Amino acid sequence: MNIRGAAIATNDDRLRKASPDARQSAPQAGDILVSERAARADVFAISIVAADSDIIVNRYSTAIERVQELARARRVDGWYTCDQTHYARVASYRS
Repeated sequence: MNIRGAAIATNDDRLRKASPDARQSAPQAGDILVSERAARADVFAISIVAADSDIIVNRYSTAIERVQELARARRVDGWYTCDQTHYARVASYRS
């Protein structure tokens, strides 16, 4: 009996199926985005995706609070990025 083979086998059909409530993993047009302007400075730009920065703040906590407020008011998602490649959702109000 090959125990090693049984332990490695996976159900590929299950892995390929996306759950119905799966959400995007990056901002969409209209979402609110906060991003670090420089790696060493505490300067955060807040903008609507696909637009220029609207607000500049100097503290991470202030930036996240402001993104959450704006996302709630516009009924969109709020995101944080430090490198414009990886995104973390910090607010979820998109219906």
